[in-house]
Amino acid sequence: MSGSSEVNLKQTLRKLEYPLCAQEALKKIGELLCARVTNIKGMDLSLDLMAEFVFWEVDRRGNKRPHGLAPLVELQLLEILFEYLNSIPNEAARNTLFLNLFSPTTANIRLGVLSKLVSLAIGIPSPIILISTSTWMQQLGNTSASSCKLAEALVFDYAHLAPNPEERLKTLPNIAPQFTSNFLTALAENYFVSKKEPMFPPDVLLKCITDWISENSRLCISAQQRQPALPPGAIAMEATTPVAGLLRWCVLAPIYNQDKDIYSKLYLALLNSISEIPRSNPPRAINVHHLSAIVPPLIYYFHDIKNRLDSKLDAILTNPPLQLALDRFGQAIQVALSVNAVYGHLDELFITLHNLPFNKLLSIVINKYKQSKVGPIIIV
Repeated sequence: MSGSSEVNLKQTLRKLEYPLCAQEALKKIGELLCARVTNIKGMDLSLDLMAEFVFWEVDRRGNKRPHGLAPLVELQLLEILFEYLNSIPNEAARNTLFLNLFSPTTANIRLGVLSKLVSLAIGIPSPIILISTSTWMQQLGNTSASSCKLAEALVFDYAHLAPNPEERLKTLPNIAPQFTSNFLTALAENYFVSKKEPMFPPDVLLKCITDWISENSRLCISAQQRQPALPPGAIAMEATTPVAGLLRWCVLAPIYNQDKDIYSKLYLALLNSISEIPRSNPPRAINVHHLSAIVPPLIYYFHDIKNRLDSKLDAILTNPPLQLALDRFGQAIQVALSVNAVYGHLDELFITLHNLPFNKLLSIVINKYKQSKVGPIIIV
């Protein structure tokens, strides 16, 4: 597109009232981004159109607008985005548009619109938009700050604002399993994090997650089972599964005095999920570093009760919450190793495990791993 054509396009759009200009701009953006031959000039123009006419972020001179969209106008924009994205039948084209509308550089600025759009897609529902959201989470990183903020906003909408959230959420894995898997990974990152509020997930959310995984043992790895449709030349980013993050919840729950029954049920569902991972071609389900991250809170708790109980070693080593947490940790590691679902430097994990207080089951797991090695593990 020539310079004069760009100017004419922008002048034409400026004659339209908002949000009609957003509707027309979106059509042009779609043409520019999904053309058979794209170029830098077309990409730059599409970004300009988004900022000025779709999200109303800058004025005609490129200066930041002092005020964002009013709530009613934002609602109109959501309707336009929802209808336009649902009208694009080609998944790669739709994902291309979605990834550019909410790019890494603009995700934080546009997160309010994005979270409302995804919340709408869950409620109606719209599998099409949820597929694109899943692709977005995966490409930005489903444990990234942007993905975690999106998950936090969705929890607020459905666990705190929506009536009967269980009814609205229970079918989500059937509607969009890849999105649900990536959503779970981001959720797992948001809770059981020291000095972060809220530290624990809402009960209604915890029950939904437990039911999801209990009813669908492959849900946790579903985002790795289907490659997202991307524009030509784009590299698909690997999805991190929620397994390690949710195991952290279950392992640490006893030392934080969290409800025993629901975390026990979630833990058993996770073990079943891990045990059913295909052995012939196991996905990269559990990262060694993510498992190792469970160790520091356990050590901190051990030192805390050690300071409180002074020299009563027996009381420390037989502390029920600590031993239950260590039992769960040891059992989960053994099950994961049995299906070859752990990836990374295993020696590093087992060296880290030696820092934990004695636990019979964990000791058996460590010794079994030692015996499987050709040489001994050198502890430094």
